[in-house]
Amino acid sequence: MSPSLWNRSFVLWLLGTAQSHFGSALAGIALSFLVLHQTGSAQSMALTLACTVLPNLLMPLAGTLVDRWPLKVPLIGADLVRGVLQLTVGGLAVVWGEVPLWLVNAAAVLTGLAGLFAGPATSAAVAALVAPAYLAQANGLLGSVGRGAWLLGTLAGGWIVTRWSPPVAIVADGLSFLGMAVLLTWVTLPGRPADQETPSKFWAEVRAGVQVMGRSRLLMLAPLIALLLNASLAPVTAILPKLFDTLGASATGYGTFLALESAGLLTAGLLIVKFGGRVSSGRLIGAGLLLTAGTYAALWHWPLTSMLLPGAVLLGFGFGLINVPFQTLIHQRVPQAYLGRVFSVLGMVSSIGMPLSLLLVSPWLDLLPMALWFGLAALAQGLGGLAWLWGLRTERGKHTGVIPRSSV
Repeated sequence: MSPSLWNRSFVLWLLGTAQSHFGSALAGIALSFLVLHQTGSAQSMALTLACTVLPNLLMPLAGTLVDRWPLKVPLIGADLVRGVLQLTVGGLAVVWGEVPLWLVNAAAVLTGLAGLFAGPATSAAVAALVAPAYLAQANGLLGSVGRGAWLLGTLAGGWIVTRWSPPVAIVADGLSFLGMAVLLTWVTLPGRPADQETPSKFWAEVRAGVQVMGRSRLLMLAPLIALLLNASLAPVTAILPKLFDTLGASATGYGTFLALESAGLLTAGLLIVKFGGRVSSGRLIGAGLLLTAGTYAALWHWPLTSMLLPGAVLLGFGFGLINVPFQTLIHQRVPQAYLGRVFSVLGMVSSIGMPLSLLLVSPWLDLLPMALWFGLAALAQGLGGLAWLWGLRTERGKHTGVIPRSSV
C-alpha cells in the first residue's frame, strides 16, 4: 500500500529538496562570479555554462537507463558526485585563490552528467513516496518548497559572494548535496524493477518517444521553438553577471534579479493552480511567449538596474505561463505509456540550443554591446510566440487535444 502524504520518507524528501535547491542557487551565482573575477570575461562564463548543460544531449538515454536501476543508486550517487565536485572546486579556490579554468569546466561537465541521471530519478521517486490520491498535493508542495528555497538561495548567494567570496558559496553547495545524500539513506524507495528491458527494446522505446511526437503539430513545434528560445536566451544568461557588475550592482544585484525572476515564476504557478482551468494551456503558452518578448524588448532599450529588476518579475511570470501549462499540454496529447520518453526527448532537443549558442557566440560576448543580446532574445521570443499561435490555430483535432491511443 502506498504511504499517505505526511510520512517520514516524504518529509525527509521535502527537507532534502529544499536544502538542495538552496545550495544550487548559491552555487549558480558563485560559479558565475568565480569565473568572472578570475577572467573578467563573459566569454569564459559562457564556456563554463555550456559545459554544465552540454550533457543534456544524452537525456533520453539517461531517462531510459534510470528505469532499470533501483532509484537510490542514481539519486545518492549523483548527490555524492556533485557534492565532492563542488567541495573540490570551492576548496581549491579558497586555498589557491584561483582555480584553473579547465578544472572548473571539467567539474561543470561531470556535474551536468550526474544531474542527468538525478533528474528522471527524482521525478520517478515522487510516486513511490505518497499514495496516488496525494500525488498532486505532493508535487505542489515540492514545487513550492523548491522554488521558495531557490529564491532564498539566490538572495543569500548574492550576499555571501559580496560579503565573503564565491568559493564560500560553492563549498556551501557541496555540503548541501552531501546532506541530501545522507537524508536519502533514510528514505524508503522501491528497488530494481523485476522486468528488465533488453538492449533492442531499449532502443525501440527511445525511437517510439520520437515517433509519437509526429502525431501532433504542436508537439512537433514545441522542441523547435524551445531550441530557438534557449539558443537566444543563452547569451543573456551569460552576460547578466557582467552587466550587473558594470552597473555597480555586482553579485547582490544579480542575486536579486534571479530571486525576483523566481518570485514571478512562483506567482504564475499559483495563479494557474487557481484559475488555469478557465484558459487553455496552449493560449497561456502563447501569452507567456509574447510577454517575455515584450519584456526583453524593453530591456534592450533600457538596460538599467531600475528596469532589470522589475523586468525579472515579468520574465519569471512569462516563463511560468510557458512552463507550467506545457506540462499539462503534454499530458493531454500523449498516451500515458509514452510520457517519460516524450518529456526526455523534448528536454534533450530544447537543451541543445543553450550549449551550441554559447559556444558559437562566446567570442562575441565581450565585443558587442550587452544590450544587443536582449534585442535578439526579444526577436526570438516574438517569433516563437507567433509560430506557437499559428500551430495552435491549425492543430488538427484541437477541440479534443488528445492523440488517440490506437494511432500510436
